[in-house]
Amino acid sequence: MKKTILTIAFSIAFILGMKAQLTVTTGLNSSDLANLLTGFGVNITNVQINCNSSSYGEFSGTSEIPITHGLMMTTGSIDSVLLGPNNQSGYGTDNLYLGDADLTADAGIQTYNACVLEFDCIPLGDTLEFNFGFGSEEYPEYVGASFNDIFAIYFSDTSNIPYNAALIPGTSIPVAINNVNAITNSSYYIDNSAGQYIQFDGLTQNLNAFAVVIPGNTYHFKIAIADAGDAIFDSGVLLEAFSFSSTPTTFNISEELAASFMIYPIPANDHLQIQSKTNLMVESVVITDALGRVVVNENLNSTLSTIDVSYLKQGLYILTGYTNQGKFTQKIMIE
Repeated sequence: MKKTILTIAFSIAFILGMKAQLTVTTGLNSSDLANLLTGFGVNITNVQINCNSSSYGEFSGTSEIPITHGLMMTTGSIDSVLLGPNNQSGYGTDNLYLGDADLTADAGIQTYNACVLEFDCIPLGDTLEFNFGFGSEEYPEYVGASFNDIFAIYFSDTSNIPYNAALIPGTSIPVAINNVNAITNSSYYIDNSAGQYIQFDGLTQNLNAFAVVIPGNTYHFKIAIADAGDAIFDSGVLLEAFSFSSTPTTFNISEELAASFMIYPIPANDHLQIQSKTNLMVESVVITDALGRVVVNENLNSTLSTIDVSYLKQGLYILTGYTNQGKFTQKIMIE
């Protein structure tokens, strides 16, 4: 009888694992974390994490999360968050961790279950950028309430004066439940109430952050998330794998590199194609609108790629392509 029960349990777990289409790896050490975050043109060192061991890990696969591969840090259990479908309107795990003083000061209310990652980053170029997202079980019931779980990506240079780089694109407004939801900045919000793969009731789109830096200088990051007001419903911050990047200034990042690719049709209606003339592979593409907001962010890793732009409004956009030889930009028009 015991063997039968174990067999049934294994079968159910296998079916759920197949359904989730996500893989999760916990127990990451400092070297694992550095390798997961380090992208083109940066050096990440001195990685430290202060977090319950079940609250963070590497994830990959297809789900409602716009990021398909990255690091998730939660205020609860990463395994439980990534086990869909979303069948609980208010899921949470109190992992009995303390809050974070910086987050408590910013939230104006006591925080709990903090997960904090810190590291130093040395960029080779004059711009440092990365991609991130946010998800929470506090959506949508607690929008506008004091239970506004908080996260921040604190960024500081040698002056040791940090600022929060986790902002809504083109603004100085922090990404938070009360700032990104079905009513406020709704274009960045994903309603996951009927989600099949993860428990979070709401998510943000994959957002891009950047900062003007001095090549070769050391910059410090503190990425932190915590429950605010209580220790119940969970939230999580998502960092896209290998997205911390900085194009070295020694590269010609405009005309010469752009000439290696054909981008067509322009104007475009429903799709764009990027074709290499020299077999140089485009690793990823970011398209921003006239206000500097990221509207497309895709990993390509191909010499010939098709990008869906059917959902973009008419207007002028900037396409930035990233290769192992630097980045290039081109204006594109959507009809």
